[in-house]
Amino acid sequence: MFLAAAQRSQRRTQKHFLASFAPWREVSPPFPSRHQPGTFNFGPAETLTASIMNWLRTESLLKGIYLGLLFFVALRVPDWPALLTVNAAALGGLALALFIAGAARLREGYEIKGRLLPFILFLLLESPTLVYAGILFGATAGAFLALPVGATERTLLIELVGGGALLGILFGVLQSVADRRVRLGLSLLVAAALVAAVMLSFTQLGFVEEASDKPAFHIENTTLFAVQILLGIPIFYLLTFAGREEESEVEIGVMCAALGLGAGVLTKDARGYQALSFILPVMFYVAYSTRVLPRLRVFKHAVRGLSYAKIGRYRQALQSLRRALQLDPQNKLARESLWSVHRALDLPALVNDPQTLALVDLDLCLERASALLLQPRPAPEKLHEALRLLDLISIQRPRMLPKISYWRAVACTHARELDNAVTELVHLLDPEAHDPEDPERQAILLPAWQLVLTLHPELKRRVGEPQLALPGRRMEAIAAVERHLATAPDDQDVWGIKRVLYQDLSEAEYHAAAQHGIKPGNFDHAYAHQLGLALINDAARWQRGAEYLRMAGHGLPQQGPSIFTHIAQAQQRNGDHEGAWFSYESAKKAAHAVGVRNLPANERQMYFQVVKLLGDAALKHDELDAAAENYQLYTEYERSGLETLRTLADIHERRGDPLAALRFTDQALVYSAKDKDLLERKDRYYYSVMPDMLRPRLESLKSGFDVAYCLRKARSLLDVRGGDLDLVDWAQHLTELAVLVTPESLATKVLLARIKLRRGEKEEAAAILDDVYRNKPEKFATTEDDEAWHLACKLLGDLYLFDLARPDLAVACYQDFRKSSKSGADTLYKMGQAYEQLGDFTKAKKFFEHVAAYDGHPLIPEAREALYRLQANQVGK
Repeated sequence: MFLAAAQRSQRRTQKHFLASFAPWREVSPPFPSRHQPGTFNFGPAETLTASIMNWLRTESLLKGIYLGLLFFVALRVPDWPALLTVNAAALGGLALALFIAGAARLREGYEIKGRLLPFILFLLLESPTLVYAGILFGATAGAFLALPVGATERTLLIELVGGGALLGILFGVLQSVADRRVRLGLSLLVAAALVAAVMLSFTQLGFVEEASDKPAFHIENTTLFAVQILLGIPIFYLLTFAGREEESEVEIGVMCAALGLGAGVLTKDARGYQALSFILPVMFYVAYSTRVLPRLRVFKHAVRGLSYAKIGRYRQALQSLRRALQLDPQNKLARESLWSVHRALDLPALVNDPQTLALVDLDLCLERASALLLQPRPAPEKLHEALRLLDLISIQRPRMLPKISYWRAVACTHARELDNAVTELVHLLDPEAHDPEDPERQAILLPAWQLVLTLHPELKRRVGEPQLALPGRRMEAIAAVERHLATAPDDQDVWGIKRVLYQDLSEAEYHAAAQHGIKPGNFDHAYAHQLGLALINDAARWQRGAEYLRMAGHGLPQQGPSIFTHIAQAQQRNGDHEGAWFSYESAKKAAHAVGVRNLPANERQMYFQVVKLLGDAALKHDELDAAAENYQLYTEYERSGLETLRTLADIHERRGDPLAALRFTDQALVYSAKDKDLLERKDRYYYSVMPDMLRPRLESLKSGFDVAYCLRKARSLLDVRGGDLDLVDWAQHLTELAVLVTPESLATKVLLARIKLRRGEKEEAAAILDDVYRNKPEKFATTEDDEAWHLACKLLGDLYLFDLARPDLAVACYQDFRKSSKSGADTLYKMGQAYEQLGDFTKAKKFFEHVAAYDGHPLIPEAREALYRLQANQVGK
């Protein structure tokens, strides 16, 4: 109930006030707010200073003094006449103060003209000193007139007024708390503490009314005490409302505390209602502080600003109104009042008043000027006002000169001063005369181009068309159009300008801008793509379509393969074959710039069609390097297939690069391992690879080189019965390649030793086999190396036995070979021969007997013959 009443009262007061000042305000277009709530940060020294100043605020001090005086009167008022006298004196003092203030304002030229209530409201806000003085002196005089004031009362009065002053200082401290929620809580806490302290005092001292020996701190009449406290609330509110300081939660807390105290005393005998006397003030405090108080602050600043403006104190008016908008940027009264003040300013005089000039809202001035100039056929006085505003802005904010130039040009166009308009617009559209990143110029470029291209035929002839012919101007105009359409894509007027600008855009203009980099959003490559597709199949205009598509391809690399393919196909249809191949190459480059894997599926397929086409064409013209490059790219396509690899192998064979041909042949054999042509190619390419070719590229080719093939093929060549030396040479070539790729492999070394033996190079073979034999690893890397090492033991044993006359070494080799699963009667027979050469006939006989024991072995006859020989030797001895 309290809250609703307060809000209704505030709305009625604001409505009447606006109506009262209707003759000297003009409703302006609703401009967007440029104000945001401000915050003020202080350093340590400034914070301390600000806190001290807040403690000693005069208004807070005087409010505290009034509370002390109010409490004194409430304690001592004896009867109703005395109560009425005190309050009438306070109101009389207020009336006298308002009369004095009104007389002063009337002498300054104010006229009431039937607007008494708004005039009184104005006096309350504009005469805080008189209001405070009138109420305090009136209340003090009433107290001395209506109340008996003896020595005890004077002492009590001094104590209460002093205590009130201290309380006022506390109010100032609470007002300085920056956090509103903390301030709200502290104010409520202080109010509750005050009420509790008073009620506790009453509980201890009692409500003394008729005792003969009364203490100094007693209540003469509890009912009058409560009534006086309640009557003091509106007067205290008047002090708060009239003060220069913004009303805060502190004052509202004090009034709610007084309300609770008065209601609590009145209901001290009504237990059922006493709780409400404390609950309702708290509810009112919260509701009023959160909903009414913020609006009331704004209203006070707005009214004060209008009052200052009425008497020509524009600096104070601007300060008040800007503070109102700072608190509520959308407040209609403050916004309209601020503009009315700006309209009333003497702009030339402001140049000599920097303090006032600093408060002028230049953005609001520019918006007002633009609103005046956008009216159809504005009157001369409107043009004059707009130009005055623009002159003021140009002096105070030079960075806004691009916007000012535009609006001056508009004003000159309205005034038919086209020469001046042309001068302003030419300067504005010249990028060399401005910072290229100037946001003020970028913001006004589109309206400027609209003016010179579509809104005025003469300006189009004198400015628009000549400017578009200059280097870079069309692209800058396009950028302005695109920035606007990014936020307003359905603006058909701007779409009309866009069509005009793109219609005559040349490829040279685009590429000149692209060399410096076209910012995202400054050019519509998709639109250029659409224009190109619409023209590319037109036999008469296909070249223009190709220009648009090339522009689009530069900015749409993910669509590059299809865009440049469209161009190439059009060029082929029209006989420009050289240009077509260049466009196909451009399609390939566009895909590489993005990354083939990053292309959409359809563009990726188009890219592979292009590289296949380029590869076929290069092969047809015997351009092997280009063919190899494009077929190599085509192999990345999952559908490239076996024949692509076969073709690449053939190309590299023709280029004299058997290693590359071999690599692609091996890849092809993965798909078809029994392809006769591929197998023949593999034999041919491996035979053509020389160690000198392989050595420099060893690291890159090692993983793909088929060592197993080399060994397998070499062994098969060696195993050919009656094979000539050409086969041995082929086997040696393959083995040497294998040794180069896997120098640590025992199998390749042993195979090379076999080849040496086949050639009759027994000493070299023995050296290789001895190296293998003596460097037996702790663990064989592969089974093949295991078998190769044991074979080396066998071959080396044979050399020692039959060629090098070292049967002792042969025995050791054969003993190691016996551990192999491939050893048998042959090894035993050779060991018998070795021991026989060593003269150890006993061991020799033993091994020959083992051989003779083999059933059906071909060496049995030789073993028996050896046994006869050994027996004969023994008998002879």
